[in-house]
Amino acid sequence: MKKVLWILLLGIGTLSFAGNLDLGDKNLVERFGMNILKDKIDLYDPDEFGLWVLQKDYRTKYRKVRNDEFELDDAKKWAFEKFKQKLEKVKPIDKNAEYHLYLGGVKFGKYDFKEKRFPLTGALEEGSYMQYGGKGKIVYYYNRSKLIFDNATSDVNFIPMEKAEAKKFLKSRKDKYGNVDRNLIAHYVYTLKNYEQVNEFQPGRSLMTIKFEGELKSVEFMDKKRKHILKHIDFSSNLSSDMNNSNNTEE
Repeated sequence: MKKVLWILLLGIGTLSFAGNLDLGDKNLVERFGMNILKDKIDLYDPDEFGLWVLQKDYRTKYRKVRNDEFELDDAKKWAFEKFKQKLEKVKPIDKNAEYHLYLGGVKFGKYDFKEKRFPLTGALEEGSYMQYGGKGKIVYYYNRSKLIFDNATSDVNFIPMEKAEAKKFLKSRKDKYGNVDRNLIAHYVYTLKNYEQVNEFQPGRSLMTIKFEGELKSVEFMDKKRKHILKHIDFSSNLSSDMNNSNNTEE
């Protein structure tokens, strides 16, 4: 069963996100759509596509020529060429770029005295996916585009701690009334293996949705309040080794 997770970034203002590529940026998602369209633009009917561009981006010009079929025919061709020129200026996608995903809403559960760990919920696991949207020009504004990870696993979703350390950690999370703040942040780094349109863009009729296929490179589970990294996992190495020797910097 697939599980959709929502990105929660509110209240994380103390962390720096500068320079991180994040599909939560609608402009970035739109750029993916433009790059997909760039490779297929010559397959479209120039008259149909040009009319769509003319009505959308050059309304004043369209109103002037719409009643003259000869001027309208020239204007459609002109608009189509203008759009192709715009596509040529779109920056290509860096296939080696790393993307960042910050998940709020991750929580650590009750301590497992036998396994000596805190289990985690709300993190990525098998079948998890994220949903994103574009600017509504080429890619749907609403979150219809989907990001999936083929190597997401629940096997890493725990914080290992010895009993004494865990007791101290839990105590540090209590308020004066005894309430325990169990919220953490998960910071994932990933690359994109592939991206493709799910439904074909049709000018004036149907916007694009994109399927992104990501590969996780690492995850850090952070203490939101104190900004300590409680656990780091490198997905490119031996996971079983990493899970048994996870970094734990809580003091």
